[in-house]
Amino acid sequence: MSDAVIDAVVPVVTTPAWRNPVRNVDSTIDCEIEHPSHGWIPFTASAEDAEALGQQIHAAIIASGQEIPPRVIPLAVMARRKRSEIEAALSAALAAGMPYPLPGDTDDVIQTRPDQDEANLLGLAIEARDLRTAGETGAVMSLRAKSNTVYALTPEQMIALTDAAKEFKQALLAKSWQLKDAVTAAEAAGDRTALEAITWNTDTTIEELA
Repeated sequence: MSDAVIDAVVPVVTTPAWRNPVRNVDSTIDCEIEHPSHGWIPFTASAEDAEALGQQIHAAIIASGQEIPPRVIPLAVMARRKRSEIEAALSAALAAGMPYPLPGDTDDVIQTRPDQDEANLLGLAIEARDLRTAGETGAVMSLRAKSNTVYALTPEQMIALTDAAKEFKQALLAKSWQLKDAVTAAEAAGDRTALEAITWNTDTTIEELA
């Protein structure tokens, strides 16, 4: 069988020309490939690509032995992502609520979601102070905790609880501000390592963030 006949039966697959490979953190490779009509176009090659072309180009780049530099994310992009991560962690912490000891030697969680619980806690704090001023000392106030249990509290107990919830939120906000300040400082200093190291779990003491 001639080569022409073989080619007609089994089409020859030609790997497009490629250039400027850059390795991504997920091991895919961004590059440019030469399209027959559009010239050089961006392409992402992967060893696990669903399309054969992606696997083929990935294998060709690896087999070439050419150095493939890692993708360098701009500091401004890293900083923006870090700020978004901090905001998301703050929201998650507020949504998780504040552990708090309640009557009956019960540990429960006070809900502190800004869009759902903050106004309710503020209203309870005002009501508790009005009742205290009126001389009320009985457990005449009620609060539903995260467990869905309703607790009876005195005005003094409610004041202590709402004050604690306020301090809880203020502490979380202060932590988020300190972390964002650390992000800004690392970005200004061009310190990529310091920027990468900042997470919600970073110690926000002055010594740690200095």
